[in-house]
Amino acid sequence: MPIIELKCTKCGRESEELVAADGKYPKCPECGGKMQQNYNGALKVNSVKKHNCSGHCAGCSGCH
Repeated sequence: MPIIELKCTKCGRESEELVAADGKYPKCPECGGKMQQNYNGALKVNSVKKHNCSGHCAGCSGCH
């Protein structure tokens, strides 16, 4: 189970949570709103970058 950085779509609260890999995230403990994964930095999956990948996934359209 990975630790994922989450952000509430309702109140903006950010937290790191240990979540299952099924894509179901807990509700916001602050307001009960929907939490979603917060992408805000580089993600290195392995040492081989595909095509023109910079490793900065915040503005990425996906690896091909």
